[in-house]
Amino acid sequence: MRIRRGILGSFLLVGALAFRWMDLEARPSTKTRALVVGTIHQKHESNQNYSYADIAYVLANYDPDLICVEIRPKDFRREPYLKEMMLATIWGLSHGRKVAPIDWWDDTNNDREIRDKLEKQPEYIEKERQFQSLRAQSEMIARFEKQYGPEERLWEGNLGYQFWNGKDYNDYCAEGYRISMRVYGDSPINLHYQTRNNRMMQLIWSAIKDHSSRKVIVLTGGEHKHFFDREFKKNPDIQPIDFDSLLPLSKPDPGPDTQKFLYEDEDLLYYEKGYPQDLDLYYHYKLIPLVHGPKMDFHPEIIPPANVERAGKVLNRWKESIPQSDGALFDEGWLSFLREDYAGAIQRFRSLAPRIEEGKVTDPFLRIETYVNLGRCYDQLGDREKALASYAKAEEKLRGTNFEAVKEYIFQDYRTVPYHRAKVKM
Repeated sequence: MRIRRGILGSFLLVGALAFRWMDLEARPSTKTRALVVGTIHQKHESNQNYSYADIAYVLANYDPDLICVEIRPKDFRREPYLKEMMLATIWGLSHGRKVAPIDWWDDTNNDREIRDKLEKQPEYIEKERQFQSLRAQSEMIARFEKQYGPEERLWEGNLGYQFWNGKDYNDYCAEGYRISMRVYGDSPINLHYQTRNNRMMQLIWSAIKDHSSRKVIVLTGGEHKHFFDREFKKNPDIQPIDFDSLLPLSKPDPGPDTQKFLYEDEDLLYYEKGYPQDLDLYYHYKLIPLVHGPKMDFHPEIIPPANVERAGKVLNRWKESIPQSDGALFDEGWLSFLREDYAGAIQRFRSLAPRIEEGKVTDPFLRIETYVNLGRCYDQLGDREKALASYAKAEEKLRGTNFEAVKEYIFQDYRTVPYHRAKVKM
């Protein structure tokens, strides 16, 4: 009986241990899972292998309960910010997730302006020589640049999200900053690398604690990822998640709010109640990258047709929000011009002209460009007399403004040669 009891006891003990092990395996980890995603800011716009839509897919695949975005708390949901951070905020809000702002920099000093001044000082030249010498001695940097090319070339290509979140790039960033800190210290030259990242990390820890997060995603510029990954690995309560664990990345529907943001530039969900405070300015700024970007107002042929289509959707919302907006009326005329509806453009610009003459339109750009565009429309329709009269009016509105410095650029040769619309450059 002793033997039998011993055997039975052993079986019971083994069984109990097995059930205990299975129970432990079945229980969720008490650690907070943390994924850091390095973004490429404005380059998402043109990078086909790491687009803004890919950010939405990453969020959907990881499905976090807390989203940390590189936006300062004082600006969060009050000021427009990096597009991928606004997108992540909209995705989070529309899916019922917590979103926390975690960016930081010193308001009292502009590090970039200080850096520009320091770079002109004699002592900087010697430090820069040391910096470049140490970089040249780094085997890791040499190996990376042999494979991928120098840093400036990285941004010109279409490297995908796996590269920007991979070990090679993050080790490269870490090595570059290690050398920079050795030469320059925690200074404006490297935008206070240590201080800024430490402050951002403090905000991340606070967000995780405040929201009792068990699954957090941190969206940040790629140059910060190595620092945050390193800090997460130091904490025994954190389980760092490797980006590659999300691959292959599925592409689920990100939801109607995110879709509108991606394809119609509708981002009002991002703002808290009462913001943006100036809707006219809000819509004006939304149209700038689409149809008023660098050289677009003077060389409309460089504006892609897709931009005009997207701008039209923004304009419709603008007109619904502020039906009597002078800015909206001007851009309605501008979009008619871009669509080669010159008669329609003339009608809208002429509707704005009386308000300009009455002094009710104070923006010098609107005052000048209304008449410049009228002149271009009349030239397109072959009415040279009215075109010249419009250019003369534009020149009158230009006097005494800051635009006098670029007078010849604004008028090109319109006053001697009739304006002729160039073909769209794709």
